[in-house]
Amino acid sequence: MNRLVDRILDRIAPKATASACSGGYFCNAAGHPGYWYRFCCLDSGCQWTKIRSSC
Repeated sequence: MNRLVDRILDRIAPKATASACSGGYFCNAAGHPGYWYRFCCLDSGCQWTKIRSSC
């Protein structure tokens, strides 16, 4: 039974974490030049996440 619950949570988790990210993208976020970032708050904490390789 627990395995089934884990599988269901694995499918839901990406959607849940995506909703915890900001809607806007920022170039050069948090002092990292030349990249697009957005701010995401996950279970492990909040951080800037790289979206694209260059601005």
